[in-house]
Amino acid sequence: MSEQYFSAIQKFTVLDLGMVLLPVASQMEASCLIIQLVQEQTKEPSKNPFLSKKRAPIPELSLLRTVQQIPGVGKVKALLLLQKFPSIQQLSNASLRELEPVVGPAVAQHIQAFFTQPR
Repeated sequence: MSEQYFSAIQKFTVLDLGMVLLPVASQMEASCLIIQLVQEQTKEPSKNPFLSKKRAPIPELSLLRTVQQIPGVGKVKALLLLQKFPSIQQLSNASLRELEPVVGPAVAQHIQAFFTQPR
């Protein structure tokens, strides 16, 4: 694996494999760890400490794109938001206190402004 693919591999590992953390310092360590985890997963998935216990369902593409229209919200933050608030109604009714742990204070304010300011 070359340096140019390291970022893509990290995204694949987190988003597609459902890993919470990839504890590596280089692309060589990452590729070795991924190979080892894939091999272990085929033997006994429950023993892989990096896999999430429950994978969240992937939201509808139209809903994902709608949430991405909020200033400061890209694909990763949109996915995180939709895991916590699975509908636009729930997201629009969320308080700053509920939003901040998911996306941070600045983006939480953008989200609130998006839903509360008249257009």
